[in-house]
Amino acid sequence: MIFLFLRRGFFSLFCLGLVSLCFSSPVFAQFAGYQPAESSAYNSGLFSQGAGLRHEMSNLSGNHSFLISHKTNSVEAGFGLSSSGKTTSAILLNGGGFYKFSENWGVGVRFKPVYNRFFPGEERLINYAMNGILSYKVSENIYLGLGVGPAVSNRPGGFSSYSWNVSGSVGIILGNLNIGLVAESPGVYRFENYLGSEKLKERLPEKAVLGAQYRIHPAFFLYGEFGRVFWERAMFSQNGLEERPGFRVRASYTGSIGAGFSPWNNNVQILAGIGTFANPTSIGILDPVYGASLGINGEVLPSILGKGYFAGVYLQRTGINQPKEYYERETRVGFQFYSRWGDEASEETSPLPKN
Repeated sequence: MIFLFLRRGFFSLFCLGLVSLCFSSPVFAQFAGYQPAESSAYNSGLFSQGAGLRHEMSNLSGNHSFLISHKTNSVEAGFGLSSSGKTTSAILLNGGGFYKFSENWGVGVRFKPVYNRFFPGEERLINYAMNGILSYKVSENIYLGLGVGPAVSNRPGGFSSYSWNVSGSVGIILGNLNIGLVAESPGVYRFENYLGSEKLKERLPEKAVLGAQYRIHPAFFLYGEFGRVFWERAMFSQNGLEERPGFRVRASYTGSIGAGFSPWNNNVQILAGIGTFANPTSIGILDPVYGASLGINGEVLPSILGKGYFAGVYLQRTGINQPKEYYERETRVGFQFYSRWGDEASEETSPLPKN
């Protein structure tokens, strides 16, 4: 009798585990490989999201509250792509512009990728947002930013319905120290014909990043940031069956450290950084992956084109550690072009952060 009871008990536990695995694996697999996208060559050169950086080539895609602090108008455009093995991703375009209406506020528009997954190619995801942005100067030390606009996702089989991407930022300037916070909500997306006949609804996770930049010398600064992706807010619904990934909260944090240095003159700057991000896996864990980056930016032919034209490039390598689960290491590259004009443009040509 006891043997029969134990046998039935083990059989019940086995069935329960099998059912749990069958129902939990699809949602973990759905979010596997999702990563916040790079959009600025300057920020990517530091392996960062740019939350605490105060620099003209950083702030349109990073902390937009600092835009008005530069006292200039600007436009920019860029692209990025990545490769893993013999597979290359799609080219991600980004850009936009900013116009100051007074010393205290200005508005702009930006077009940038938010989340992506490229490998394997048959499961790719690209999420893009176009924001109208506002940058407002509260005082000489405090700045606020707001971004709102439509966003859309693309998967094999087509595009989603549009959703709303909302972001907010705060910037603080304390002498040689800049502190910034950026929070972003990507939105909810619906696919009516996913994989030909499926109905899919997906909420991408919100994210928040806190960063700080300290200028030790006019030619050298240090930067660090700390962020979190709110995976508990993510949701995946296929044909009406809604599920949420049960990733552990303490594994959802990210971070990076980096530095910028102008070795020859104030018109050329070298950037370097290392960082970590949480790679969601199909077995239900957030696997820490480390990466390193190198970037360079500077003024482009000022003697020929005149002052106010800048360009930057970056190179990243992810998976420099040994991840716990299988991870397709990526090599990422990108380019950014930036132009500015206005009251301060003729006075400051250095690519280093201004204080």
